[in-house]
Amino acid sequence: MVITETRLTHLASVIRHGHFGLSAASLGISQPALSKSIQGLEAALGVKLLDRQRERVVPTTFGEIVMQYGAEMLNSQKEMLANLRSLDDLDTGQVSVRFGPFPSVISGYPAAGRLLANHPNIKLSLEIRDWREVLDAVIENRVDFGVAEQNELETDTRFQFEVLGTHRARLFCDPAHPILRQSHITLDDVLQYPWASPRLPPRLGSVIPRDSCPAGSIDPLNGDFVPSVKIDLPINLSSFTRGKSVLALGSLALLEEELAAGAVVPLPSLGFYGRYGLLSLKTHACSPAALAFIAEIRAVEAEFVEREERLAAIYG
Repeated sequence: MVITETRLTHLASVIRHGHFGLSAASLGISQPALSKSIQGLEAALGVKLLDRQRERVVPTTFGEIVMQYGAEMLNSQKEMLANLRSLDDLDTGQVSVRFGPFPSVISGYPAAGRLLANHPNIKLSLEIRDWREVLDAVIENRVDFGVAEQNELETDTRFQFEVLGTHRARLFCDPAHPILRQSHITLDDVLQYPWASPRLPPRLGSVIPRDSCPAGSIDPLNGDFVPSVKIDLPINLSSFTRGKSVLALGSLALLEEELAAGAVVPLPSLGFYGRYGLLSLKTHACSPAALAFIAEIRAVEAEFVEREERLAAIYG
């Protein structure tokens, strides 16, 4: 690097003292060493920085410019290095993530809580979007990684995709719901009632008839299933079913407390599965803070699977 902090300090000292001897003494170096440092800087820049007058050494116009911009450049360099160290520091890093609706409540938020418990100075930015908006943010490098529905992403060579969870989706209803009077419940039966859920991607929407029905309708532009009661986050689902004909889409572990309290009843499985994972560009290197967050997400997902298996043994 042409301009170093040492050379700039030497130049500033000579300008301040107006004398090589006084400047060398204040710096604690020899006058020849100081002269050699200034000459090296002048040679590297190809301009004369100091005018050695009879009574005083003064900066040339070039010297004044170097002092002005050199100091700014060094300050910017220090700031850049400080930011790089901050990003590389697990305890003071920054992580930006976009989640799909179900991953956010299954593992995203719980994992964030664990991460902050161990590293309270980490700065987190968590956004909930549909899988397309998660994908857009990853492509545009606006997030460290995304967690969203698989769809066709595994075959796209731009991305790294790690499957996190394959969870059985179930419909839940009020204990007094009329559908429970039936001895056998089919897909056609549940489609006759409004569903409460986030948008469902084409992979899941493909099993639902394209004609509009009480449960919802297929978006003709992208093939998504748009439920009659569209929600951004699958939380407090029992509030949608209580005393109503609405069927809420979730999973056994998501509604574990409501199931234990008898507030909802799970309908027989219709073979719906949510399959989502970690998504990032192959060219993007995750920071230590992002990797720590990913580790917490994996741990929460593993625990969620165990809960699902335990509850499936109880509720079928």
